[in-house]
Formats: sequence, C-alpha cells, structure tokens
Amino acid sequence: MKYCSIYGKEFEGWGNNARPVNEGTCCDNCNTNIVIPRRIQDHMNSIKGRENNCGN
Repeated sequence: MKYCSIYGKEFEGWGNNARPVNEGTCCDNCNTNIVIPRRIQDHMNSIKGRENNCGN
C-alpha cells in the first residue's frame, strides 16, 4: 500500500505526482480534485503574467 501525501491515507494503484501541491505521491481522488485544478490555475496565472508584461 502507498500513502497519499495530501490526505495521508492508504490508497491502491500507481499514484500520481502531487506537484505543485507537495513533493509526494497522491491518490487518484486528490489528483483529480486538488492537483489538476492547481496546475490549471498556476498555468492560467502564468499566462496572465505574460500578457501583462507584453510590450513592456
């Protein structure tokens, strides 16, 4: 068994890279509901940052 680095509970399966939430491995549920939305938000913020600096 592996432990989810976000929830701290055991899970079955391969697990998922929990970055950028933390440096561990997370369960599928945390990956879907926490990690992926965070990655999308970080990406959107980086796009907005580039748009704001365009031409400066």
